[in-house]
Amino acid sequence: MSKISITFDTEPDLHSGKYLSITQGIPRILLILNKYQIKATFFTTCDCIEKYPQIFQELKKQGHEISSHGYRHLRFDGLSYNEKKEQIEKSIECFNKYFGEAPKSFRAPQLSISNSTLDLLEKYGFKYDSSYAPLDFLLLLYYPKKFRLWLKQFFSPRQKYKIRKNLYEIPTSAFFIPFVSILFRVFHRKAIQFYLNILKLFHNEISFYFHSWDFIDIPQSRIARTWPKEKIIKNLDYFIKKNKNDFCRMQDLIK
Repeated sequence: MSKISITFDTEPDLHSGKYLSITQGIPRILLILNKYQIKATFFTTCDCIEKYPQIFQELKKQGHEISSHGYRHLRFDGLSYNEKKEQIEKSIECFNKYFGEAPKSFRAPQLSISNSTLDLLEKYGFKYDSSYAPLDFLLLLYYPKKFRLWLKQFFSPRQKYKIRKNLYEIPTSAFFIPFVSILFRVFHRKAIQFYLNILKLFHNEISFYFHSWDFIDIPQSRIARTWPKEKIIKNLDYFIKKNKNDFCRMQDLIK
């Protein structure tokens, strides 16, 4: 039986930079998770935590995993070494302040991971990273100027592995298209389940992600207007119901 980890990149709203994805999106997510008693992993930027600490403290209290998505939502491959170091150090300060402990896991914004970032994660005691997306063609379409980064990720291992001596990599599951929220916007619910069954042929552990802003209205986004949040919510509810005994937090994949 495959284990399934559902994760949410939790950050300011797409296009507007507001925080409706926190005040409206997270409650909609929790309605589904609580309905089936599922625990998830939230990769969260610190501006969200600083603005709404009680929301994230309550998530942690309920048993969800709160992980780092950077101090701010900045691509790490565009930062200098010292800037990356500052982002990670400020994230650790933020987590210590609001949760009483340092973050143990990380996902780079827009999967913009680099060797120097991985070195810093190991240096600061992170347990795992989740910024790789092997066999993912969609990432190249989104960021065509990042061909070298995409190529490295595309041919990376599909299963959990040690990317550094003291650091694991838990990649997003994919079979040429990533197992992410766009599938839940576009595909029929039975097609999503069929795709999961294909992934299970190649993966013992399945990992997929949404964004917190997938669960709010975004008038500026043509994709969100064409395939609104209601379809994501409906498809996710069906998907979790069908597979509810298989879910775990991402941190549980390396215990």
